[in-house]
Amino acid sequence: MEFLNLVHFADSYLHDGERARDIAQETLLALWENRHRLQPERNIRSFVFTIARNRTLNELRRRKLLAPTGMEDEALELLEDHSLEERIDALDLATLIEKVWNKLPKDIGKTFSMSREEGLRNREIAAREGVSEKTVEYRIRVALNRFRELFEKTF
Repeated sequence: MEFLNLVHFADSYLHDGERARDIAQETLLALWENRHRLQPERNIRSFVFTIARNRTLNELRRRKLLAPTGMEDEALELLEDHSLEERIDALDLATLIEKVWNKLPKDIGKTFSMSREEGLRNREIAAREGVSEKTVEYRIRVALNRFRELFEKTF
């Protein structure tokens, strides 16, 4: 789930889903490459988001140099705000996710769990649940929308 959080974080500033996914992957790779330097007493989540923030800042600066649109200035200001780190530290995504999860209708939660946690394909879920693949797609879309709403409010 952390990967999706990183994608959403970067995308909220870049408005470019593909580049946001790249930054999330680069962030996790950087974390892996520096795992030997991690200190267990430090907040790893904050460290990961700091890496993502710095990579997003670099991307915005690169864009501003290549083809300035003016939108980069506002995003740069937001990302350079040091209170962002405090908000990331204070953010308890597990609690927020649990709140959304508990509000999902049981059938939607079960379908989403089979998709994301068990890694089942829509066809397999449909067969297990005795519903159509379209119903499975709908349930997953509803769950994703609820989580997306949470992340939009949070960031």
